[in-house]
Amino acid sequence: MLPPNGDHLLKAVIFDMDGVLVDSMSYHAEAVQHIFDEIGVEMDKQDIFEREGERTVDIVEFLLEKGTGDASKYDIPDIVERYIAEFNRIVELKVFDGMQECLSGLKDRFSLAVVSGSDRPIVLDIVEAKYPNIFMGLVTADDVQRGKPEPDPYLKAIEMLGISSHEAIVVENAPMGVESAKKAGLCCVAVPTYLDAEKFHQADMVIEDHTRLVEFLKGLEPSYDCLRSKS
Repeated sequence: MLPPNGDHLLKAVIFDMDGVLVDSMSYHAEAVQHIFDEIGVEMDKQDIFEREGERTVDIVEFLLEKGTGDASKYDIPDIVERYIAEFNRIVELKVFDGMQECLSGLKDRFSLAVVSGSDRPIVLDIVEAKYPNIFMGLVTADDVQRGKPEPDPYLKAIEMLGISSHEAIVVENAPMGVESAKKAGLCCVAVPTYLDAEKFHQADMVIEDHTRLVEFLKGLEPSYDCLRSKS
């Protein structure tokens, strides 16, 4: 967080992707469901929304363990590859209203990055298609051994940007992503895209929807003080 004396300026804004930049989680859930139907394992789509932000490999392992009691019997990398192919086959990318224009202007004032639990091929395809030439750095599931809710993805992002934790703010929409950002020492605002706002008690601020998020981002200045905003 920014220290209360205001000696440090805000330099970067770091975004989760699914549910923040693109309305895509229903396609992730559907793709996983298709593959689990093929391998004959029952699963609950709600688990995917609850565990959003984790690396795909970790979500798949959790679902297999929950559904069968023994994930070790399955070829998890193969399941992940099949899921990626299925996601790419069915996805219809939807960008939240106002976000493209907002980030195009925001990048003139701040360094922007993406930290996603999705696999690198998916992240690259979405960013290149919908947010070209916007982000200075991308951290994906393939770039860390420990994904969200551990701090590693966000620590890697601030290292990549060459900044300190108090010089960045994170925009998340998943409790595990918020937990990851807070463990990394970052200020985090949450937009409850798919879950109830009550699940985001760890966030420094909850912004009710993307309309308000766009307003918040457009008004963001280097002097923004996360501590003062909570008081």
